[in-house]
Amino acid sequence: MWGSWSAYAVSASAMHDNGRWSIADPRLPEANDRLTCVIESLDGTWHRPFTTLELAALQSLVEPEEQLELDGLSDQAWRERIGNAVPPAAAEAIAHVMGTTLLLAAQGETFMLSSMPIWVRPVAVGLSVSQLSNS
Repeated sequence: MWGSWSAYAVSASAMHDNGRWSIADPRLPEANDRLTCVIESLDGTWHRPFTTLELAALQSLVEPEEQLELDGLSDQAWRERIGNAVPPAAAEAIAHVMGTTLLLAAQGETFMLSSMPIWVRPVAVGLSVSQLSNS
């Protein structure tokens, strides 16, 4: 299908729309193809895509038991808005830190030690993934 990969090397001056490397990927589906996308793990199990309500619940925009209704009728537009949203708890924490920073800057303070906990903490998650051996 692709032939030699060296024929598609991209130079340092490459842009998205100039040169011989600007080719259409023949593996992409047509615009009018109806697709059902799934995520398939290494062991062959697959997981369905999230529903729009599940995405909104993950962003803390709605409780799972509530009816979701956004402006407009396009599910695609709803999903885009949900994906671009900042969860309310994170927005509140960001606003608090920004407000404190602005108040301190207005008073001429440029540095402050604080005992306030870090509001964005990495969550320690243990994963065990079985590796496929090439034997």
